[in-house]
Amino acid sequence: MRSAVEDGRREEKKRLAHEQLSVVVADHLGLRATSPANLLNYVAPDAPVERPDVSDHSTDEVQMWAYEHLTEKQLKDVKEHRQAECDLRRQYLETTFTNLILDLQAQLNDLQQLQLVGEDDPDKRQKLEQRIQQLKERKAQRLAELDLMLRLSADLPDIVTSALVIPAPVAVDPTLTLPASGEEREGLPQHGVPMRRDDEVERIAMEVALRYERGRGWTAYDVSQDGEHYDIRSESPTGEKRFIEVKGRAQSGAIILTAAEADKLRQLGDRAFLYIVTFCKSERPRLRIIQNPMAQLTPEVLYRQVQFCVDEKDWQTSGEEVEI
Repeated sequence: MRSAVEDGRREEKKRLAHEQLSVVVADHLGLRATSPANLLNYVAPDAPVERPDVSDHSTDEVQMWAYEHLTEKQLKDVKEHRQAECDLRRQYLETTFTNLILDLQAQLNDLQQLQLVGEDDPDKRQKLEQRIQQLKERKAQRLAELDLMLRLSADLPDIVTSALVIPAPVAVDPTLTLPASGEEREGLPQHGVPMRRDDEVERIAMEVALRYERGRGWTAYDVSQDGEHYDIRSESPTGEKRFIEVKGRAQSGAIILTAAEADKLRQLGDRAFLYIVTFCKSERPRLRIIQNPMAQLTPEVLYRQVQFCVDEKDWQTSGEEVEI
């Protein structure tokens, strides 16, 4: 989705005040927004795929939802920013033009005094009068332009493109027989891991991680929908920070990392933490914390370098299990 905010100036090239791109997801939860950075997690299929039986949303429905949930907030933020910007510009213009006009007015007063004693310079006096009038007109024009800059409006956002996102075809079929060894096996995972998402497990895992961070006196922020490629940013009272990727399992087992998640964890180094919450649907979930996980774990490529599997035996021998 492309949404734009324009002001009231006549010149089209100046009129655009703000523009943003957003991704609107339509799934079983309804319509919701996510960061365009999440598109980095997707790749085109190798071959034609059968379209699943999913319901479509009309263009009008998507545009109205996007306007209400995205564009209205964008317009509000732009108005606040533009007001502050114009206040500063107005103060600068008032000060600058006033000082220039006063300086020229003083020179004109001197010439008028000389006129009284017969030392008049009509040409110079006329030029000063014209210059003062020009400055007054320019000041009025610039201030009027500021008023137009504050007349902000937004139309319905445009749908730039759309795509159908389906789970990657990882090797999870228990009937699949992989080559025993050699080049034929290269690029294939050693074992399959189901990719079915369980929203309740994800929710519980996030709640456990956030509760643990806040329980030790840190301020934890859920940034899972901000396109940061990690789930929680946590700050201690002394300013220390943790950037946390959260993985949840209903029982236990391997976990999946996307390429973007793996890259972010690698970039963050010792500031990166992997929180693995297991037995999410039991009365006593468990939490294992692994600092700088990409230096300790050996993820296995599942699919075209965009999905990685961390075996349970691998992550269970790293980090530490904590009391929650």
